[in-house]
Amino acid sequence: MLVQAANFVKKTLGTRSAICDRDHIDRRQQETSMKGIFSKAGAVAAAATLLTFSAAPQAQVKIGVINSLSGTFAEFGQRYQTGMDVALEEINKDGGINGQKLEIITQDDTSQAQSALAALESLKNQDVALIIGTYASSMTGPLARLATREKMPLVVLGSADDSITKPGSPWVFRAKHNSTIVATTYFDYYDSLKKKDSSLKKVAILYANSAWPASLAEVGKKLAQDRGYEVVGYQAYNQGTTDFRPILNRFITEKPDILYMSSYAADGVAIARQIREVGLNAKVMTLDTSSSLPSFVKQLGPTSEYFTSAVTWNKDAQYPGTADLTKRLEAKANAEPSFYEAEGYQELRVAADALRRAKSLAPDDVREALLGTNLHTAAGDVVFKSENGFQNQNPIRDLIIQVKDGQHVTVYPEDLASSPSVFPVPSWDKR
Repeated sequence: MLVQAANFVKKTLGTRSAICDRDHIDRRQQETSMKGIFSKAGAVAAAATLLTFSAAPQAQVKIGVINSLSGTFAEFGQRYQTGMDVALEEINKDGGINGQKLEIITQDDTSQAQSALAALESLKNQDVALIIGTYASSMTGPLARLATREKMPLVVLGSADDSITKPGSPWVFRAKHNSTIVATTYFDYYDSLKKKDSSLKKVAILYANSAWPASLAEVGKKLAQDRGYEVVGYQAYNQGTTDFRPILNRFITEKPDILYMSSYAADGVAIARQIREVGLNAKVMTLDTSSSLPSFVKQLGPTSEYFTSAVTWNKDAQYPGTADLTKRLEAKANAEPSFYEAEGYQELRVAADALRRAKSLAPDDVREALLGTNLHTAAGDVVFKSENGFQNQNPIRDLIIQVKDGQHVTVYPEDLASSPSVFPVPSWDKR
């Protein structure tokens, strides 16, 4: 069409020369003729342009995602990505961002802090309205500081270390739990069990020497002491450790009632195997993070039974819409979903909700919209508060799940539980 328009203009320009050579036509007639010719040529060109751009893609609103799709934390990152994919389909089906399609631009941080920082710098130049990221607290801490310096709204994806929102930043928002919420949930759970068995007193703590597990161990130790428990072991281990038996054998001599442990995926599987191998028994066995994964159950089989973990969501939790969300997450992952998929779903829903309400996509307006969040989802409710030393933290209500008959079952709090917990945990020789 544009070529035809150009040929038409060329032809009419040639016609103009012929007209001008005719002396018997006066200047007024020439001008009148030219106006008509160029008006017609312009109309054709405009029509061609309109046809050319009518097939252009719909305007898009962009969100940057920094996620661990490779490296140490890839299993978690893939689960978060699944949840965000489900949310993205839902958001765009419901009209996107005020009629504009939502697009997520994902960058792999390779489970490295430096890569996460480089990803933020890259996304800053791609006109993203806000950023969601990343999994491990050791990466999100520096990322939050950089986002604050750059004045870019950041919605935390998976990190739970208290320090990210305490004291926090006006630019950083966390919808999921933190160390204090998790540790408090654990000790509320232990207290509820203590009402059934007053001898529940001694706690042994084992944790990976990295940001999140160390934070959870520190808060847990303080809560144990404040609530009258006796801490009989407090032991860190370095990432890469494969033999936990020396630590576990020391715990045996202390005869703990509660094992309070925090580890990542591979570490937790090795710890659980070796707990059984050395015959370490306890009335309650908590193995945060690792034991909440379906892969923990798959790899360990019967050894995984009765371990507990604190989560933000579970497929049997009594939230409206949980069953439908579980079905969609499972279909997308082609596997059993965990709370990580639900958190990924929720974070993107939070971001989309804020962008729909924002006066503009300017950073300050997006930040103000995030501050006004009051969102109800099938993965839980979100409202950002600044209290008790935290800033822009969702006071989410955590669940305790326990592996029972090869399934993660919600056992606490009672009003959200699908069945009671197995307590005390049977000793290894009686299973």
